[in-house]
Amino acid sequence: MEKELTRAKNTAYRYLSFRPRSRAEIEAKLRDKEFDEAIVAAVLVDLVRLGYVNDEQFARAWARGRIRLRGFGRRRIGQELRSKGVAPEIIRESLAEVFGETSETETAMHVAEKKLRTMQHVEPEARKRRLAGLLERKGYAFEVIREVLNTIRKAK
Repeated sequence: MEKELTRAKNTAYRYLSFRPRSRAEIEAKLRDKEFDEAIVAAVLVDLVRLGYVNDEQFARAWARGRIRLRGFGRRRIGQELRSKGVAPEIIRESLAEVFGETSETETAMHVAEKKLRTMQHVEPEARKRRLAGLLERKGYAFEVIREVLNTIRKAK
């Protein structure tokens, strides 16, 4: 039993060494490796106690990174966090906090401006359609997309 617990902890530590993970991701990884339920629970308790697993911190860090590196919107980040097993209330709180620091419209505007630089020779109507599609795929709400497109139209 002790040997199995040590092996499970080592598996979890190795999995965490690449990037922070949600509790559900670690639990799924340990179950995939066919560890006993009691061992999985013990490892998770230990990781939480040591501060290696904290879904609130994970969700905030993930959201900040996705905004900064990928220019993702609220909806897309929420979907990603749900797929990683983060609880809905933690997702709501994290997104509210992170998007309280950064305006979603400003982020969308930055993404659109960056894309516009590569679309100088595209017809205006096609450019508008492509920008709207890009922002939608990045997870921005329709209202945000409309606001960004109107701002760009007025600037020209």
